[in-house]
Amino acid sequence: MNIIEQVVLRDGTAAVFWPLLPTDRDLLAAAYVDLSPTSRRRRFLAAVDKLTPAMLDRLVDDVDGVDHIALVLFAESHDDDGTFDPVGVGRIVRYDEDPDTADIAVTVKDQWHGRGVATALLAELVRQRPAGVTHLLTEVLTDNPASLAMLKRLGPTRTEREGGGILEVQVDLGNGQWRDGFTAAPGESRTIRSRWAWPPNEH
Repeated sequence: MNIIEQVVLRDGTAAVFWPLLPTDRDLLAAAYVDLSPTSRRRRFLAAVDKLTPAMLDRLVDDVDGVDHIALVLFAESHDDDGTFDPVGVGRIVRYDEDPDTADIAVTVKDQWHGRGVATALLAELVRQRPAGVTHLLTEVLTDNPASLAMLKRLGPTRTEREGGGILEVQVDLGNGQWRDGFTAAPGESRTIRSRWAWPPNEH
């Protein structure tokens, strides 16, 4: 993405998308610590107190803008000083073992929940998705219905209970065919917990 993409949030706040940069490691780590325990659990479907260096490698250093796209949404500050603050981050990551399918996820600062940040990020990620991606495959917690509702707005959706309070969600982005029999590569988990992205958590 070579130019700033602009959007107006549901509550009328001006915002811009910007790619996640290699220099954003510390920003991402600090923002994660500031989240509520519920938001942290919804990110990784488990209690994770902080992002480790290895996790930051995957979440930041592995972003290539081609198969792994990550965006930060900056919203206009309420201080009326013309500044924009980071309020959410989202990513879409192509599966190596199924290049037509990608993982997608969004995380929003707690104080910005319910203001359209996640909806805006999801729509922009789908617009900028890796070339050839026709389906999304991700996981959400069953106690996070807002995330499932947002995913359903992206296209026809199928869900499957995996146990442990987790739903696997598949979204058809428009080719009209479901991807049956998706399997991970040998020795690789297909769950988001071992992958790069975070489940949506706006509510």
